[in-house]
Amino acid sequence: MLMRRTGRTIVLCSLTTLCVGAVGCSDMKFGADRGVSARPAVVNESTLTPAQKQARFAEAYRTGMMYAEQRSYAEAMSAFEEAARMRPDSTEALFNLAACYESIGDPLRAIGIYNNILRITPNDADCYHNLGTSYMKLYYLQKSPSWKRMAILAWEKSLKIRPDQPKIKTYLARCGEER
Repeated sequence: MLMRRTGRTIVLCSLTTLCVGAVGCSDMKFGADRGVSARPAVVNESTLTPAQKQARFAEAYRTGMMYAEQRSYAEAMSAFEEAARMRPDSTEALFNLAACYESIGDPLRAIGIYNNILRITPNDADCYHNLGTSYMKLYYLQKSPSWKRMAILAWEKSLKIRPDQPKIKTYLARCGEER
């Protein structure tokens, strides 16, 4: 599965591994013996200026990436949710949020977010890559051939957009072997 860092992509895990992102924000509370609490202070978002929203977005996104790299997925998810609240148009924050859901074992919720991203950016090869991975995880959970077919279609779309993706070619070859 892929996660995005603004301007570049980092690979966090493979198809068979459940792992992804992180969440947090600048006003997190620290406990003496418990570490970081992922509960951001309550703020009325309608009172924030655009500059304040951008600053909160940047901090939440940065925090999410930090937690994702540490594989602290619940914290990462919280941070990416905060980032998405501050900038609902950020496909990067939404992409990483979806990857977090997939990593914690909720590929169905991830699929909904990936499909929303594809409505905004229909030629997003990485999104089709992760969408296919989410479909395949559902296939392995439920053994429904429909999920496998949807995974194959998503991966084929990803390859059509960006042909040089050896991992996806491997995934498709494995799907063909399982038939």
